[in-house]
Amino acid sequence: MSFIEHEFDNQQNHNWFFRKEKKFLHNIDTFYYSVSFVNDFMKDSADPYVKKFRIDMQKLADTEAIDINIDWTLPGLEDMQLTYSNRSFAGYYNNCISCPDTFDIFIATRVPTDVTSEILVQLRSKPLWLQGVNAAFEYSMRVIFAIEKYYHLHIHEVKENRIDYCWHTNYLQSPEKYLRIDNFCQMQVSRYKRINYQYQFKPNNEYENDYISLGKRNDKCFVRMYLKTKEVIEQGYKPWFINEWYYNQLISRYDYYVLSNLYELRNWKYLDIVRLQFYAEYGKNVFFIEKCNEYMHELATKGSVNFDSVQKLADKLTPRITIVMNVEFQTTRKGTKSYCLIKHERNKKYGVCKRIYDYLDNRRMITEYLTHDTLRLVDVTTDSNKSRCDYTNFWKALRRTKQVDVKKSKVPEKLHREYSRKLDYNLMKKRYIHSAISFSLYGKGINNDDVEKDFLDNLVMLNDNDIHHAMNYKYKRSRQLNQKDFDGSIVDE
Repeated sequence: MSFIEHEFDNQQNHNWFFRKEKKFLHNIDTFYYSVSFVNDFMKDSADPYVKKFRIDMQKLADTEAIDINIDWTLPGLEDMQLTYSNRSFAGYYNNCISCPDTFDIFIATRVPTDVTSEILVQLRSKPLWLQGVNAAFEYSMRVIFAIEKYYHLHIHEVKENRIDYCWHTNYLQSPEKYLRIDNFCQMQVSRYKRINYQYQFKPNNEYENDYISLGKRNDKCFVRMYLKTKEVIEQGYKPWFINEWYYNQLISRYDYYVLSNLYELRNWKYLDIVRLQFYAEYGKNVFFIEKCNEYMHELATKGSVNFDSVQKLADKLTPRITIVMNVEFQTTRKGTKSYCLIKHERNKKYGVCKRIYDYLDNRRMITEYLTHDTLRLVDVTTDSNKSRCDYTNFWKALRRTKQVDVKKSKVPEKLHREYSRKLDYNLMKKRYIHSAISFSLYGKGINNDDVEKDFLDNLVMLNDNDIHHAMNYKYKRSRQLNQKDFDGSIVDE
């Protein structure tokens, strides 16, 4: 046990360090689908409705060159916050209708062949996790149906394009040992012949196995296993995952504290420093508290610290944080089109969307296929023939994970939004302070002025063009953000 666990009583230890062990969360993390029309969208099309659609898209593109991310709407979509941008995707999708943090709809007004889909939709992770796959799909389809109705087009087919199935888990707390190349080679049964490993060296001669992948990204199925906690911190996005893990008890309150503070630093290397911060705030030993503060002050003033010593002290004073791994199967249309799905009569009522609902209803069967036929980890002691071996306990637990897609309560979703905004607000505040001081030094040179005077002088240094640019950027940025997430002000504590 760590030093602080001895200092805490039983109730405090339970409050800070309790979590459910060997826990899994499953969801569809990325979802692309394509929409094709009966109408002729090829270059020399004579369809009058297609021509009208092209003219309007071109007007939007011309306007966007002057006013970036212009507002866009159609009858029936007034309650949606939609923007248009002239973004290119896959060569010929040159128009993009976006709903912040929710979906992107890429539109091709001209296609090279009559079998090419005119629209490709990407559903973002946030609605898939917080609202459910069906709800996220149906929300985006409102826009597609509005386009179809307004321009008198006719949808031919809606089909899946890419779907990523992922499992977040705290099962493996030493993935560098469990997934070590010789151990993984012995356990894995798959069609893959090559594997890609990425390692990160750590203090005290330790290393981190932070990314493993099998196959290629454009294959029928691309598999990866990596440290999701590290990705959330270093990429600086999807902070709501920290909340999601905490509410589902994958991580403890202590983990929640460390990851929330580490997110603001945006640097996984500072993990042990934040652990010392926790002890400095909640520990009782004055000597160790002063030592923690010394390391934190040294990093803040000098920009560097002896990380070997920091980790040794952090390991002595506090527990190591809970690692959340992600096991992900990225499937593409190249493979999924050949799946023999169980077709449900009840889905006929969805018309052109029937394929999507059938596909989602077959989710359990698809994931069972992926986690057995595509890749499985087996215990080689259970049979002399490796192909007949039983799954490892880790893989059994993964395959048993519940798969639900129910619309979640608005209360947790609201908490996730507020939590994410607060973390990003603190991050932006620190960036603003550092940038303002740097701006002052560049403008006035090295000086001994109070920082209050630096901030005031910065305003004086701005001219009319700067103010005009700032107003334009504020207008542009406010439309790129989700209005629900930025409703009201945040009181800085």
